[in-house]
Amino acid sequence: MTSDDRSVGKVRGVDGLRGRFEGALRDLRGRRLTSVDYWDVHNFGSERAPWDYGDWHHAVIGVQLGTDLGAVTVTWTDTFYPYGVEVFHEPIGRHLILDDSGPARVGPDVEGQSRWAPLLGSRVHSTACHWEQFQIGPSRRANGIAAPAHSVDVPVALRLHFAAGSIWFVAAIPQLPDPQGVFIPGDEIMVVFSAEKMRDLGFEDPAFARTSPGPGGTEPTFEA
Repeated sequence: MTSDDRSVGKVRGVDGLRGRFEGALRDLRGRRLTSVDYWDVHNFGSERAPWDYGDWHHAVIGVQLGTDLGAVTVTWTDTFYPYGVEVFHEPIGRHLILDDSGPARVGPDVEGQSRWAPLLGSRVHSTACHWEQFQIGPSRRANGIAAPAHSVDVPVALRLHFAAGSIWFVAAIPQLPDPQGVFIPGDEIMVVFSAEKMRDLGFEDPAFARTSPGPGGTEPTFEA
C-alpha cells in the first residue's frame, strides 16, 4: 500500500469516509465487466504463485476490474481500521509501488471453465457491503489508562451481483496450508464464488450470503 492509502483515515472524518466508500461501491452498479486481474507480491521463484482454490481465489494484494467506464480497484486498506476492503475507481497501480521487485499480476485465466467466464461482458446489477463493529481498548500505560474504549465499524466484505450470480471480495488471510482456517479482517483479499463458502467464513446473514439480488435489484448495507 502507498502512504496515501495508509494516511487517508487520519485526515478525514469517519462519516465522510463512509459516505465516500458507499458512493464508490454504489457507482459500480450498471458497469459492464471486461477484465479481471489479481495482484500478488513479487514471486522470485520459478513456480507460479498459487491463487485458485476452487470456489475461492487468493488475490492477496488486490483485484483490478476492467469495466466499460474504466478500471476499478478492490483492495484492502486501513481507512477505517486495520484492515477492511475498499473500492477505488482507478487502476491498482495507483495503490502499489511497481518496480522490478514489486507486485505483479498473477492471474486469473478468465476464459473456458473459469469462475469469471460467465460474468465477463455482464453488468453489475447490485452491490452490498458487510460491516463489522470492533470494540477497541481501553489502551493502557503503566501509570493508567491512556485512551478510553471505543468501537469502530469496518467494511470486511463486498458483494457484486450479476445476472449469472454473485461474487464476494473479503479482507481476509487464509491460514495456508489449511485453507479452512481464515483470519478476518486481514491485509489480503479473498475472492469468493459461492454462498456456501461465505457461510463457511462466518457470514451468516442470509441476505448477504446469497446468490440473488434483493427486491428491485438493490441491496442494503449489512452490519454485524
